This record gives sequence, C-alpha cells and structure tokens, in this order.
Amino acid sequence: MKKIFIAISIILMVLAIGICNNSPTVKLFENVDTESVDKISIAYIGGIFSTEDKSQISEIMNYLKTLKFSKRSNNSVPNTTPDAVMGLKYKNGGGIGLKIYGDVARVLPKEEDAYTVEMHIYDDLEGLCKKYKNSK
Repeated sequence: MKKIFIAISIILMVLAIGICNNSPTVKLFENVDTESVDKISIAYIGGIFSTEDKSQISEIMNYLKTLKFSKRSNNSVPNTTPDAVMGLKYKNGGGIGLKIYGDVARVLPKEEDAYTVEMHIYDDLEGLCKKYKNSK
C-alpha cells in the first residue's frame, strides 16, 4: 500500500510541475530584422559591452532569436535594479531594450509586460561579451 501511495504521489507531482510550466513561450527577438540593427549594447554584472560590428551583431541576434520567454501574469520584479540591460539601436534611430531582474525580463521602453527568462541568459551574454572584448 505504501508503494502505491508513493507512486501516486510522484505521478501527481510530475503532473503538477507540467501544469505549472505550461505557459506559452514567445521569442521576443524572432521578428527583429538583424540588418536594421545598427548597434547592440549590453550591461551586465561583469561589465559593459557595445558593438557596431555587423558580424558581432549578427551572432548576438542569432542567439537572441533562439531565446524563449514565458509571459508572466505577475509583472513584479524581485529587485529594483536590473541585473542586466540590453539595447538594440536601429538604423532609423528607433530601438528596443530588455531589462532583466533575476528570472524576470521586461521589454523597454514601456515595461508593461513581464516575461520569465531562463537563468542561463546571464552566462550566455557574459560569454558573448567576453569573447568580443578579448578579440579587440
């Protein structure tokens, strides 16, 4: 009887995890035209990086286009200062940005919607920035 109870408990936990993580994902950068991006700036805990180099912009945009974000019902952030900020400046003078607070990302300039982001984004961004800083 005890084994059946444990098995049923495990099944229920797995189902509960699946239901909680069932929010639809979006790719925030999927429709950004890489050719229209003139400059990318990234500020993170390890430093600041900015580039206008087309090959660097292309690689960073390819990475950003693969990222999946989940829309959050709660727009609150875990702290008041972002852990990372990213900005894309377009040739026409416009742009978009992203502020990341822990596992919460907000799209700039309005910050109306919040998205859950996977925590590996910090390591990934830092790796890209260090790669290009060291290549100069």
